[in-house]
Amino acid sequence: MTQEEQQAAPARSRSDQVIRTIVQEHQGLWRIIDLLDQLQQDMNINANQPDELLFNTIFDYIEHFSKRVHSQPTEIMLYKRLREKAPDTSELLGKLEKGYRVGHERLQELRDLLQNCMSNWPDGREAFSHALTRFTQALRKHIKKEEGVVVPRARESLSQEDWEMIADARDQTQDPLFGERVREEFRELRHKIINMTPEHLGGLGVVHASRVTAYHDHQEMLSIKGAVTSYGQIEVLHDVDISINSGEIVSLVGANGAGKSTLLMAISGLQPLDKGQMIYKGQDLGKVSSDKRVAQGIVQVPEGRQVFKDMSVQDNLLLGAYSRGNSSEIPEDMEKIYSKFPILRQKRYNLAGELSGGQQQMLAMGRALMARPKLLLLDEPSMGLAPLIVEEIFNTIKDLKKEGITVFLVEQNASQALALADRGYVLETGKVVVEGTGKELLSNDKVREAYLGM
Repeated sequence: MTQEEQQAAPARSRSDQVIRTIVQEHQGLWRIIDLLDQLQQDMNINANQPDELLFNTIFDYIEHFSKRVHSQPTEIMLYKRLREKAPDTSELLGKLEKGYRVGHERLQELRDLLQNCMSNWPDGREAFSHALTRFTQALRKHIKKEEGVVVPRARESLSQEDWEMIADARDQTQDPLFGERVREEFRELRHKIINMTPEHLGGLGVVHASRVTAYHDHQEMLSIKGAVTSYGQIEVLHDVDISINSGEIVSLVGANGAGKSTLLMAISGLQPLDKGQMIYKGQDLGKVSSDKRVAQGIVQVPEGRQVFKDMSVQDNLLLGAYSRGNSSEIPEDMEKIYSKFPILRQKRYNLAGELSGGQQQMLAMGRALMARPKLLLLDEPSMGLAPLIVEEIFNTIKDLKKEGITVFLVEQNASQALALADRGYVLETGKVVVEGTGKELLSNDKVREAYLGM
């Protein structure tokens, strides 16, 4: 081998490694797309009502794939290096980057159309099917462009240094084939998909609930009118008006000391109102004690977790179900919590005080879920946690909405809280100063300046 060939070998080796990874990722995605085609055919030709849980798990896989592989479109190092070395590819790369952004919006549309299809079957099937066809066609086209144009041009144009940068970037964003943690996440999603897929479509056909969403008519669940409360002579909340509809995620953001936690305690019955009214599912909460509110479905995850540190993880979870007495469904619900938070199963006999901050937050949420909440109050769930754990917590909150739980989220992390929310409120010194949809608040200049640092 000549000296030039020896120098070229590492570059080819690194480029081949990255390209092989991309192709393997695409192969996994192709199989998922093929399964979607089969499920769509089963729905249309055999008139079988769709399995909502299976479809949503597949959508989770695709969404997770995009987020984990590329993080954000502007961070796709392969595109960045290729755009610099081969400027003529810039237009195509721009379209592909847009595809990643639009793809997330289309996935949410598919989830909404699926929910409508399930609620009004067979009405809604046609709209869901057409949207699914458009989505899978666009995804196939995207993959073909990457493999047929982007990868060959990159092989021609990029240097060894470029391929090293691409490989390093993929390591940093925890690529599913390079990052062990994400490999495990994908294994879990694939495992769920394989188990739920019917036998006649090549899966294991494990019996499971085919519905994941408790459907709501979006009626008002909680109405707060003119709420005023004080600590001694100091008035903390001033004529607060807030409404929460069933099935929503509503976020409350604001600075420290704005009164956010006080409002949650008032809803839970731990802080009395001086004036105003709280109506929950048609009932005046002023006449309901805090323990009765838990029994009626209002459950709070307090700020700072507040787990029982000298008790085991399992006993903490069992305490969450205390208001349910000796229900025969408690062991089944415990299994659901362990499935949602596998680390809790692993540490179920450990003392809660031995857990990390993130694990304690999962335990606090699991404990609350054992009470089977209808309205879940979350007080600063991301406080003091590492970014990766924060991401897991917010993903869990999204899943809770799919399961039909209404969520009132109090958060200082305004950008993530509002991005997650159907609607939101901004609280300043005890008063609601801005309200709107999550998207509206994220684009509000006042909110962006005060809470998003923009």
